[in-house]
Amino acid sequence: MESLARDYPQHFTLARNGNHWHWINRPLELDQRFTFGDVSTLPRPPLDYIGRQAQGDFVVMDQREGDLWAEAGVVTTQADWSLDFDVGMSFNEWHGPVPLAHELGVFDRALKYLLNLRLGQPVRRLNWTMTVHPRLDTSPENYPKWGPDRAAVTPQNAGDLVHLRVELQGLWRLPPQATPSPSASAAISSACAISRRFPKWARRVHRVLKNLHPALVDYKGLTRYRDAVVEWLAPFDDGAPTTPGTAPE
Repeated sequence: MESLARDYPQHFTLARNGNHWHWINRPLELDQRFTFGDVSTLPRPPLDYIGRQAQGDFVVMDQREGDLWAEAGVVTTQADWSLDFDVGMSFNEWHGPVPLAHELGVFDRALKYLLNLRLGQPVRRLNWTMTVHPRLDTSPENYPKWGPDRAAVTPQNAGDLVHLRVELQGLWRLPPQATPSPSASAAISSACAISRRFPKWARRVHRVLKNLHPALVDYKGLTRYRDAVVEWLAPFDDGAPTTPGTAPE
C-alpha cells in the first residue's frame, strides 16, 4: 500500500493515523478503513486482500532454524511449479528439482545471502523459460490446458507458437519479523517478434538453446520442442559476436 500510494498517487491513497489506516484504490473502486494489525477489520486476510490488488506473484518466507520456509502466497502465474505443493517447504526443498545448481553449491550460497537480506535494501534477479502460446499460468494443476500444446511445435511454426518468458523477481525483508518476501512479474514475447525487433537477442537465444545442458532442457520443459525452435532460429544467427549486455545492438 505504501509503495502504490507513493508511486501512483493518481490511483491510490493511503492515510495513516497511528494504527488507523484509510486505503483508497480508485481503479477497483475500493475505499477501506481498517486497523493495522487487526485482521477482523479487513474483509479478507491481509495477504489475500492486497494480493488481489497488486500485479505479480507473492510468496512469504519465514526465517527460522537457519533456513527459509515458504509459508503463504498469492500466485496466479506459476511457471511449471505449484504453490500448493511447495508451501511449507524449506528453501532447498522448494528448489530441489533444479538440476546442476545443487552440486555447484548455488542454492547454499543463495540461502546464506538471503538470510542476511536487510530491511529497506531489496534485491532482484532474472529468470527465464519458454512456453507455447503467451500463457502466464503453466502450473501443474492446469497442465491439461497447456501441456498438449508442446506437441504441436514444428520448425515451421515455432516462431509463432513458442514464446520466451522472462521473470523479474524481487526479494524484500518485511518488518518487523525477519521474513523475506519474494515477488515476481513476467513478460512474454514470441520468438518471431524477438527475431524481427532484436536480431542480437535472436542470435543469443539460438546459441543458448543449442548449447543448453540436457538436464536443463528437461527441467524447463523444452524437451519436445527445443530442437524445432533451434532450427527455426538458426537462419537468424550469422555467427557474428554480439555486444555485451542485454540492450539491442
